[in-house]
Amino acid sequence: MTAQFSFNNSWSTSMTRTSRKKLWAIFCALCVFFSLSLFHLHSPFFRQSSSTADSVSNKCTVPDEQLAAKKKLVGKNWIVVTTINPPTDAMNLLCNLKEWNVVVVADTKSPKEWECGSCVYLTVEDQQCLKFGITEVIPYRAYTRKNIGYLWAIQQGATTIFDTDDDNLPNTNITFESPTESVITYRTDKPEERSVNVYSHFGRPDVWPRGFPLNEIDIERPVSYLPSYASLPEKERKLVGPPVMIQQGLADLDPDVDAIFRLTQGQELKKIKFCKKSPSIRLSPGSFCPFNSQNTLFSYDAFWGLLLPITVSFRVCDIWRGYWVQRLLWDINGSLGFTKPTVDQIRNAHNYLADYEDELQLYSEASKLVEFLANWSSPSTNLGTRIVDLMKAMAKEKFIGEGDVDLSERWVRDLQNVGYNFPDVTLYNRQAVRNSITAIQKPIVSTDSHRLSFEALNQCKADTTDPSMAKIQIVKDKPRTVDIFNDVLLVVNFNWPLYDAIEPYLSIYKPHFPNIVMYGPDVPEHLQGVVRSVSHNEGNIGYKSLVMAMEEFPNYSGYLYTNDDTLLNVHQLATYDLDKVWKHVPILSEDLRDRSKPPPYSWHWERPGTTDMWNDPTSFTDIQRERIAKFTGIPGPADIRAFCDAVYVPGRISLEVKDVLTRFLKHDVFLELGVGLALIAVEPTENWVDWKESYLWYGGERELWRDYMQPGVGIVHPVKLLKDRKARDDIITWMESVEVV
Repeated sequence: MTAQFSFNNSWSTSMTRTSRKKLWAIFCALCVFFSLSLFHLHSPFFRQSSSTADSVSNKCTVPDEQLAAKKKLVGKNWIVVTTINPPTDAMNLLCNLKEWNVVVVADTKSPKEWECGSCVYLTVEDQQCLKFGITEVIPYRAYTRKNIGYLWAIQQGATTIFDTDDDNLPNTNITFESPTESVITYRTDKPEERSVNVYSHFGRPDVWPRGFPLNEIDIERPVSYLPSYASLPEKERKLVGPPVMIQQGLADLDPDVDAIFRLTQGQELKKIKFCKKSPSIRLSPGSFCPFNSQNTLFSYDAFWGLLLPITVSFRVCDIWRGYWVQRLLWDINGSLGFTKPTVDQIRNAHNYLADYEDELQLYSEASKLVEFLANWSSPSTNLGTRIVDLMKAMAKEKFIGEGDVDLSERWVRDLQNVGYNFPDVTLYNRQAVRNSITAIQKPIVSTDSHRLSFEALNQCKADTTDPSMAKIQIVKDKPRTVDIFNDVLLVVNFNWPLYDAIEPYLSIYKPHFPNIVMYGPDVPEHLQGVVRSVSHNEGNIGYKSLVMAMEEFPNYSGYLYTNDDTLLNVHQLATYDLDKVWKHVPILSEDLRDRSKPPPYSWHWERPGTTDMWNDPTSFTDIQRERIAKFTGIPGPADIRAFCDAVYVPGRISLEVKDVLTRFLKHDVFLELGVGLALIAVEPTENWVDWKESYLWYGGERELWRDYMQPGVGIVHPVKLLKDRKARDDIITWMESVEVV
């Protein structure tokens, strides 16, 4: 089994030339920002234009029959665009798409006559007749005129809205990714690192989306891939992540990056391509990534989130919308998804320095907004009320102005008036989400999502038909233990029903082993969903837990069996070959043909199970008997003594090992006489990792476990975790301070 990798930004101790250049560019840009910010934050050009810029009458002057004709175009799929340009190539394509209606929202600078295919063109005069409350406060000469188009489409019966611009040329069908496709969930592993650069997943960690917090661009950010819907039974799908209600498609050639990127890396513009083979992803609740209004699908249950704020600048409004919407998605069991590039962006002419000035609020406040949203709460269980509550809280913190509070109240009323049904609210609970994420890591799930992503990027990079794919970056982090063991099942056996050790045990090992199953006797009712019941004679046949795990979960790449009081040297184990047995090779064999003299160390002499087992001709195959005889040098029955507080069995031999141990259970063969014997019967010891085992039997030694965790040592036993919080914390601290060799 090969180690898995995540594709996130990371630093080596020696920074690359590209990284130094990138940081220098950001440093210079921020210097300009601080020198200009005081002026621009108070400049009338910083905010969107007000309606007083144009003396436009608010009276309805459009004949009823003219507006009624436009209302005849109804349908479920709508595209919403605002433009000040004559029809572009992109608009010619959009306006002629089958199964899609298009509404174009005009502004005072838009052409008076605008015709393109079957598009509905809402003139300024048309808009004044729509009786939407928001039209009274949305400024002219502003991108946020789009809000009127959203309401129009909803009023006409939309169930899906595609939010885009007149310079985005679709290169594929416009559709939501089916839940049955390979949509995987992408989350940060640490709650304090909430921002996710999804461009990294699609092969370009050197590029970041507009609105991504600048102070987090080059933070080493471990991420996890959770399974796709397709890989899970129906009852488990809700645990992976809520359904995608908003889907951002990436854009090739000239994607939506910020002005700092454009001003410092202009040579890359119009040539950027992402990996189209990478599977679509969704963000788990608690994670953020900015998304824009340029290539985005909204399902019906997310229509409330189309509202663009009016008190921030043009280059900020859709990003701010994207952030606050993500927070409220968590409250309705919804998620944000990202999919491969679906448009080629042929960007209209931009003044990059003007864009930079327009984006100042993004640079200074994005990180603060993410932190604010992650911690925001409201007691209301009505989504419309929660929207207004959030706008009020954002205005209080100066992320938006009071005008957006008024706008949000009007927006909620308008949605109700056009017949929109708000989805139900289930209040987001951070701990509940983390618990559900943990729940899907149970042994019922075996995910290869990391591998899927890694292979996709390799395929893109190797595409010789497109030389631009050579720039795809596959950042191979040093393998983390959780990646190395992502397809290993940790089987934990409790000899006694002392289950207070569960919490400290999981605290220590869950960060390293995503798949853990526990077995023990006399399981109390409140733990029956956590510990599986087994009767194993106080651990004398403890390997019964391993047999049960292999039977119930047969498709893992390996099985690591251990007892609850055994300390695993996780970072040492991470260096071992996952295709070999991990076990100290036994050194003591005893001839069972003559029991007249008890041998030295006769601790097992009164356990007749092996005699009965050897007398049973079905216990071994002929080849297995030959392997045992070769190891012991005894041409007949023999005991093989071997401690068995932990053992690793590779998946390729797990079925045979399980069968041998199952036959041993018929005769109650003692654990430390059975496991070593079974492994020798199945696998020659030259294919073993002969780890060292340290045992702390005597007074005082158990507190000195650190002294025994030396290179080459696989396990230390026993280390009691029962209610010993200090021991648990010491072990966690030690493990976090050690790196994989």
